[in-house]
Amino acid sequence: MEPDIIHRFLESVGQKADVDLYLKLFRSQRKESFAIIVADAQILRAALDPLHFDLRILAGLGLYPVVLVGLLDARDADTQSQRIQEWLVEDEVAAKVIASGTDLPQPIKAEVEQTIQGNTIPIVSMGAAKEFDIDDRFKLLEELAAGLQTQKVIFLSASSGLERVGSPRISLVNLSTDYQHLIISGDLPRRHASLLRHVKHLLNHQTQRMNVAVVNPLQLLRELFTVNGAGTLIRKGSRIDRHAGLGRVDRARLATLLESAFDRVLAPSALDPEGILEREAEHVYLEENYRGAALLSSTPIAPYLGKFAVDRQSQGEGIGGEIWSMFCRDFPTVFWRTRVGNPIAPWYVKQCDGMVKTPEWLVFWRGLATDKIPAAVDYAIAQPRAMIPRSDIIG
Repeated sequence: MEPDIIHRFLESVGQKADVDLYLKLFRSQRKESFAIIVADAQILRAALDPLHFDLRILAGLGLYPVVLVGLLDARDADTQSQRIQEWLVEDEVAAKVIASGTDLPQPIKAEVEQTIQGNTIPIVSMGAAKEFDIDDRFKLLEELAAGLQTQKVIFLSASSGLERVGSPRISLVNLSTDYQHLIISGDLPRRHASLLRHVKHLLNHQTQRMNVAVVNPLQLLRELFTVNGAGTLIRKGSRIDRHAGLGRVDRARLATLLESAFDRVLAPSALDPEGILEREAEHVYLEENYRGAALLSSTPIAPYLGKFAVDRQSQGEGIGGEIWSMFCRDFPTVFWRTRVGNPIAPWYVKQCDGMVKTPEWLVFWRGLATDKIPAAVDYAIAQPRAMIPRSDIIG
């Protein structure tokens, strides 16, 4: 498939900035770590055509996922694996069927890795494990993901994702906060509850950073190449640390996070002991791996949110929501600003009680008394800039 056709198609799937971001991210990883796509015979019989098209697109981009056939139901896995391979080869996309056996010894894992390094899509059939129960087949997936250091596992589903009975799909499951409620409530259909249990076990046994998605085959590329995704994203959750000031914070890592999130650079001396961020960072909420942060300071009006940032590569994973929920419990009254035209502004609108628009800024608040709003707006728009456009420092 011609490269220009591939890129035009991807731009119809999501915003160009999102597509470019994820392409850069995927290409920066080890080739074999890109993704494992889990598909069973029922899905392949109904949706081989869209999956085949998406695999052609991915191969054209130099991305070679492992296609794992028969994890949830291993019957007919060998036949369906052969069908995928034949369809791809017919369109001049290199693909190879690899039988898993009843375990995954090192030679099989090495063969999968070598297949990807040879720019070929490995199709791993679990037909030989059809007599295993699902727990044992998931152990094979755990071994394969650990061996390849897989970054994403995608379960193709007839539904749009995990769904509560009678409700739309769940866009995000944070296992650290949502798992018990979803399992105990009985809101999930039995098959989705079973899948969620197995996914939790899978993620708990991986040492690398990995997340899982459940998505309809028709939305696979949208799930991969857009911040909002298209199915249900399942992640372990993060530890959010609270700091009083920047004393115990790695300033260099914080600077990298802020510059990634805002796609701007810190103003000179912003992180100095008497700099702008020092004054804004009386209260710091920081994801343990520096993938998200919120900086707040006390004012005579109310707490002021000076910075709220999520690393570009982590946007869409729910880290921002975790941090937001945590500091809002501590500070039910808060106000903040953002630039007019900032892509995050629509999300802020959903979080605020009110907003004022000026030519340059949008000022938001939560829990703020009406008589304090004018002072909050004046305070917010008077704050100096800590982040400046990259173009301002060229030369």
